Amino acid sequence: MAPVMPQPQRGTSSQPSTRGAVLGGAGLALVVAGLWRVDGVLAALGVGAWCLLGLAWGAGRLNLMGLEVSFDGPDKVPAGVAFPAMLTLRNPRRFWDAFAVGMELELPAKTRVGGRAKWVAASSAADLDLRVAVPERACRDHHPVYLKSGFPLGLFEMWRVLVVAHPLLVLPRPLVPRGLRALGVLMEASPVDGASAGEAAAEPRGPRPWQPGDSPRRIDWPRSVRSWARGAGLVVREAEPPGFHPRRCVVMLHSFGTGGSLIRPERFERALALAAGALRHLHALGIPVRLLADFDGWIDHPAATRAQLASCQEVLARATRAAGTEAHDLRAAALRTADDETLVVLSDMPLAGWLAALPKLRLPSLTPELHASKPRVSPQRPQ
Repeated sequence: MAPVMPQPQRGTSSQPSTRGAVLGGAGLALVVAGLWRVDGVLAALGVGAWCLLGLAWGAGRLNLMGLEVSFDGPDKVPAGVAFPAMLTLRNPRRFWDAFAVGMELELPAKTRVGGRAKWVAASSAADLDLRVAVPERACRDHHPVYLKSGFPLGLFEMWRVLVVAHPLLVLPRPLVPRGLRALGVLMEASPVDGASAGEAAAEPRGPRPWQPGDSPRRIDWPRSVRSWARGAGLVVREAEPPGFHPRRCVVMLHSFGTGGSLIRPERFERALALAAGALRHLHALGIPVRLLADFDGWIDHPAATRAQLASCQEVLARATRAAGTEAHDLRAAALRTADDETLVVLSDMPLAGWLAALPKLRLPSLTPELHASKPRVSPQRPQ
């Protein structure tokens, strides 16, 4: 996207530096001493010092006056991933160059990057290549840019604030719930017929003697060595029989809770990151999945294709926490799952405050907690 010219937010501001304050104080002291001693030389030196301060102040304001800034970079980036960008300082003036101008761009999540242009000739520009990483998800269209300069002589610190227009959508960093990575979790969640996992790992059962046809990867070498010492044979690790992958999944994100639990924004951000990771993880397994959340009115967002998955990531990046979700809303949304869909429920509220509100479904629901190592499988089956 082409950069957009900024609009000034306010005029040039200034304050005397340490060097300028010393010079101003010395000039004032010389003027007072000259008047008291009736010494014209001392008074003239003091007046000259103040004249120098005035000239430096005017030149410093003129140095930043009329400068323009533009920002060029991607529109969508993942959180925590560095991306290239370019900050351009333009000097459209015809006869006055700009000297020693520092630029600082403020991006979302209090991310600041910048640099310094030593000299920008009239009717020219200076480009600053940046490598930026925004640590949190965000959505912002305008970004402040701070121009700073101590020109000339470093007697004053001049700064000016500009606003550059550039849409930037920072997608949440995907965090796969640790429970979904546990062996056999998704298999146990769906007892319906489906594609067998074959040689995929499952829950371990224990060691047993080696039999013809066992894979060499299953040999437990430490136990086999001890077995050989006793005169026996090889020992292999036996696992539970492989289950079945769920045919379809629904990732539901909500903010309902009871018991007067405190609202913690960092938990909501983590829940969004876990939802993004769960969508990507299930999509990578080839399981059709869709997103259902209360922050946008329980709208279905399918994530079966890569384009749909990217659209769901954008929905999560623009999410704002819902404040009015109630128990009947949660139940109604959960009942929208089909008989062959496994429900994965995420929330920024404690599990004990909303687990009882889930209805009984044909397939058990997975409810990974934000800080739990394994998800809880709710054995909800009709009698």
